[in-house]
Order: sequence, then structure tokens, then C-alpha cells
Amino acid sequence: LYDVPAGIIALLSVFYGTISVLAVVGNSLVMWIVATSRRMQNVTNCFISNLALADIVIGLFAIPFQFQAALLQRWNLPYFMCAFCPFVQVLSVNVSIFTLTAIAVDRHRAILNPLSARPSKLRAKLAIAGIWCVAGALAAPMAAALRVTDMEDLEHRDTYGRPRMKPFCHNVHLSESGMLCYRFLLVFVQYLTPLCIISCVYARMALRLWGSRAPGNAQDSRDANLMKNKKKVR
Repeated sequence: LYDVPAGIIALLSVFYGTISVLAVVGNSLVMWIVATSRRMQNVTNCFISNLALADIVIGLFAIPFQFQAALLQRWNLPYFMCAFCPFVQVLSVNVSIFTLTAIAVDRHRAILNPLSARPSKLRAKLAIAGIWCVAGALAAPMAAALRVTDMEDLEHRDTYGRPRMKPFCHNVHLSESGMLCYRFLLVFVQYLTPLCIISCVYARMALRLWGSRAPGNAQDSRDANLMKNKKKVR
């Protein structure tokens, strides 16, 4: 499909490998801190740990393998990974986005209804389990569609001038229109819906935090403390 110089392949391999290692190590440290410190084990940090786990999964199973397949334009890995790696990629992206939305909704509740009962860690864990289930269901069509098949390699020919065959991971079980509809669904679920929800709740939080005024006459020390508290909440 296109020719990539060996130097570019080596350079990009270093970059993507560094990103993958940093993603795994950094997010593992986040999970370790939350798991070993009781003071850090609250509802918000449960969601943050889930976000870190999703990033670890995509750093381990999506970034290295999808990258090499895109550069080499052939599938040199075990065939089952053709469906597994894109499935993990969509799964992890879904989990990350849904978790960010859950964090925004939780902050919205804490700021606009501070006297309401705080969600327990059990409810947070149930919400996280639900996020993984929904994310897995939305990623399943990707795993069902992709398979490895032999395709013509127009860059390499045999002694008779015929194109050689090479393994390639691509859509086999979904029609082109079906795959297009699926991708539109992912755009709606992964981008448009979370964008609307997160924008709405943060706009309401901003109006509540920055639009509220303390009762009575202005007092410098009191107003300074109020501003400090607002920045803390933010």
C-alpha cells in the first residue's frame, strides 16, 4: 500500500515503544498508590484507578501490535491477535471515556448536591463493572469482523512475475456498509455523547462555583478563603 523507509520504522518503533512502556509503568504506579494507601481509597480514586487500568491494557495489547501491523502492512503475529488487538483497543478507549464521564457526573453531584448521600465504594465498583461490560459489548463487533486472510503483495513478485501472497488482518465478516454504521455508532458513543454530558456537567459546576456569592458585606479574608475553596474543588 505504501513504502516506509527502514530508518522511519526504527525511529517510530522507539517512539511508540517508549509511549507503551511509560503508559504501563506510570499507570501501574497510580494503581499501586491507590491500592496501598487507605486515605486514597475513595470513590473518585476508584474511577481514576479504572482509568489507569484501561491505559495499561491499551499500552500492553494495542499500541505495540497495531503499530507494527500498520507499518509492515502484513500480519506477522498469531492469527487470533488480529481480532484480539483491535477489540482490546476499542474496549480500552470505551472504558477510558465512560470512566471520565462517570468522574464528571460524580463531581457534579458533589458540587451541586453536597448534602446528598455520597455513593459508596461498592456502588462505584458496580459502576466500574458495568462500564467494562458495556464497553466490551460495544467492542465485540470489531472482534467478530476481523480475520487474517492472504492478500496479494504487489511490491514482491515471484520468478513468474506474479504477486506473492501475504497475511493481512482486515474486515471479513461485516459488509462495508455494516462496518461504516458500526464506526458511526462508535463516534456517537465514544465522542458525541460523552462530550455533551461532560460539557454540560462542567458548565453547571462552573456556574455554581464562580457564579455564587457569599452572603453579607464583602470581607477580604472571607472572600479569599472562599476563592481558595473553589480552586480546591476544581
